[in-house]
Order: sequence, then C-alpha cells, then structure tokens
Amino acid sequence: MSIKIPIANINQPLSRNVVKQMASGGFLPVIALEAFVEGGRTLQAYKRGGFDEARERITEEFSGAVFWLGGVTGLNWLFEKIGQYINKLPNQDVAIGSDTVRRPLNNYLAKETTKNGDKILKLTMAKFKFVKVMSSVVLANAFIGFVLPKINQAITRSYHKNKEVNIVPENGAVQVQRPTFDNFIKKDKNEKQKDVSFNGINYLAIANKFESDRNWKLLSVDVGTAGGRTYSARNNDERVEIGFRDISSIYFYMFNMSNMNKWLNKIEQKGITSRLDPQSAEFATRYMENYLESIKANKVNVERFAEDFLGRDAELPESLAARFKGKGTKITSLKAFNEELEKLEFIPSQVKKYQKLAQKMSQLQPQLKGVPIITEAQARDVLNGGHINNPEFLREFFKNRFGTSFMDKYQYVAQNELDVVKKDLLNYVKSIISKARKTDAQEVTLQLLRKASNNNLKLNALNWGAGFATSALFLSTLIPKMQYMITKMRTGSDAFPGTAQYREQENKDA
Repeated sequence: MSIKIPIANINQPLSRNVVKQMASGGFLPVIALEAFVEGGRTLQAYKRGGFDEARERITEEFSGAVFWLGGVTGLNWLFEKIGQYINKLPNQDVAIGSDTVRRPLNNYLAKETTKNGDKILKLTMAKFKFVKVMSSVVLANAFIGFVLPKINQAITRSYHKNKEVNIVPENGAVQVQRPTFDNFIKKDKNEKQKDVSFNGINYLAIANKFESDRNWKLLSVDVGTAGGRTYSARNNDERVEIGFRDISSIYFYMFNMSNMNKWLNKIEQKGITSRLDPQSAEFATRYMENYLESIKANKVNVERFAEDFLGRDAELPESLAARFKGKGTKITSLKAFNEELEKLEFIPSQVKKYQKLAQKMSQLQPQLKGVPIITEAQARDVLNGGHINNPEFLREFFKNRFGTSFMDKYQYVAQNELDVVKKDLLNYVKSIISKARKTDAQEVTLQLLRKASNNNLKLNALNWGAGFATSALFLSTLIPKMQYMITKMRTGSDAFPGTAQYREQENKDA
C-alpha cells in the first residue's frame, strides 16, 4: 500500500510552530520570558526606588540578557572562526557531541588533514574546543557579573554628581527634588545629555555540553552572574537582595516550565510525562489521513488500523539480537545485519524485503567512518513493520522535527532525542486507537484524527502556557516583592539599598 508522505514543515499554522518552539528546549521560551521579566522588574523597581532603581534595573536586565542568552553562543562562534584559521584545526564547523550512533568528529578526523597534509589529532581538537568554550563562559560571566554592575553604578553616580539639586521650601521644610522618568524624557532637547548604550576530565564531553546544551550555556553564566553581581554590590543589604533574586530566579528560568509540563502531562495521560509536539502530531495526522485516502475510505476498523500502523510487537530473533550485544553499543553494521537475515528461516522474498527496508533505515543516520550502520531499535522496526516504522516516513517525520542535521555526518543530534520523539509518536497513535475502541462503531475516522491533532495542540499550549505564566509571575513580580520584603525585615526601610549613600548625603546637605 502506497501512502503519500507529507512534506516536512510545509503549511503548518503559526500557532503550532510557536507551541513547538516552547516545547523544544531552545532559547525562544527564555527570550519570551525575559520580555515579561524586564517589564515587571523595572515596574517594581520604579514603585520602590523611583528613577534610580528603575534605570539600573532596565539597564542590567536588558544588557545582561543579551550576554546571558547570546554571550556564550556568540563568543563560541567568534572563537570557532578564529580557530578555522589555525593550521591544525578544521576549516568548517564540526559538532563534537557523540553517542554510539553519531560520531561527527570521528568521521571528520578519519580523513581530514591540515593544510600541510598532517593528520588532525583528536587531542588537539579536544583542547581547542575546551579552551574555546571555557573562554566564552569566563568572558560572558565577567561582563555580566563584574563589568556591567560597575558601569551601572557609575551611571548612577554620574546622575547624582551632575544633577541640579533644587531646594524647594515647603511649609518651612527643605525638600530634595530627584530626577524622574517624566522629567528625564521631557528634558529640553537643546540640553546636553549623555547617551549611554550597551552592545552588547573529558575535554570533548565538557566542551560539547557548553557548546550545544541550552541549560549548560545559561547555567554556566548564571553561576558567574550571581557570584559577580553579589560581589560587586555596593553594600550588604543590596548584596543580600541580589543573591536572593539571582539564585531563586534560576529555577523559574530554567526548569519550571518543563517540570510543570511533565506534571500536567502525567495527570492528563495517566502516567505518561511527555507528549508529541503539535507540529509532529499534525505531520503524523496528515499521514494517517492520507492512509484513509489510500484505501478510499473516510473510516477504517480500529483493529485493522492498529495492525497497519503498529505492525507486529515481537522481539528480535535470538541470533539477530546477539549482533547488538557487547559493551552496550546497540548498533551493528548493515552488512552484518543483512548476513544474519539470510541465516534466518525467512522465504527469499521476505529477506529481500527486509534488506531493502534495512538499507533505507540505515540512511536515517550518517555512516560511521564510511560504514552504514543500523540500531537495535531500527532492526526491530524493520521486522515488525507498520506504517510508523516505515523508514521513508520516519525520515520525513524526523526532518519535520530536527531538520536534516540528524543525517549529516558532521552534525550531531543525540539518538536518545530521536528515540524519545519516536516513542511520543507511538503513544500518540496508541491514544487514537484507544479513543476509537471506546466508540460504538469501533472505527478510526477522519473526524477522530482531526480531533486528536487539535486536542494535542490545545493541551500542549495549556501545559506549556501554564508553566510560562507561572515563571513570568514569579520572575517579574513575586521574586522582586520577596527581595524587597527581605530588605524591609533587615533594615526596617522600603528604600532601594543601592542608593543609600546618596540619600544619606542628600539628607546631610538638606
């Protein structure tokens, strides 16, 4: 049966793409969250400390965010370009992550040489990558934790040093007029103003984490940021505030959204914590709709649908399973797999069929040093059959989620990431089968498929949205209020501790 396979990432609504990005573990959710954080924290700062604190907060949050989100990545890119001019380093970007299925650096080192014809050494690459990412982390931390706070404090000093202090008699008392946002904006255009702007051990394993993992990148800067900002504080009261704010914020920036999504999924799916992202669900749904079209029907018996899509659910024959044992590799060469197939008691036509499927399955990952391989899970899929185990469908399905990098010999997508998405696909199809079995007609219909895809989008949006809203609330409002409460309990005052010295001087002058 020939089923038309949808084209990856074509004609997908914007709403599905946005929710997919929220669920992807990339930077988009953090960037979107940062917009709420900057607005909320600046507002809370203005309510308490007026212009001084609000100006410091927006400068710190915006400039810090640029280096927090892009500092390590940008510096990595810069140092990578510099490294490409060095004779013994690759002249192209090569991923250094690896697992049993994908080893891009080994693929590169197997045949690439320097300009002088010398072999590029793995140790040389490891040292370069490690020094490169560590330098990026240190520089990003130094700017956010030490340079930016000093610049921020210098700007505040400048305001207090150069501003005109108007002594306004009021009922016999002396009042000091401080700058506000309103009079700052409404200053005479002819008045000279300062325009301040901000532009903002396994060597390979460690380097790969800092180079490719979002959480490692952000946490590496968080540690230095919290320590540097705390050290650079102007007094102990400000130091306590900054330490509490930065440390308590880490969870809500990094982990709260994914944790809430898992908890809500577990409740909704009776113990299953992950869910297929909405773009992948829509892709799979269109494939299932094309299946109904291929059999020229708007509905099909649920048992036939289950058999056609899930195939058999059998273990590998013992002799074939033995090919994947030893040192936990879980892979074997395509040649060895095909040789083992011929020893099994299959009729010749089945052997040819399985070997053809295995060849296509081996193309879902790059060759290792020129040798085609197949994983244990793929071998099982080849023998079990079923439309969701079809390698041609899986190629487009994974492209819809990961692009083409999972097939590139110099790029890296962890095999366990593909395995998780494949398992989510299996659970999605099983959920459709389960719903169909609960109907009186015991049929999978076009309406049921469409409802399943729309329900997937709604629940993904609800779960990730709930996590986003909770993080935004804590980061923008509750954490600032708690840090102010701590200061009030310590000092008995609601005033901004960062400008305490200026208030004391103004009181003396008054």
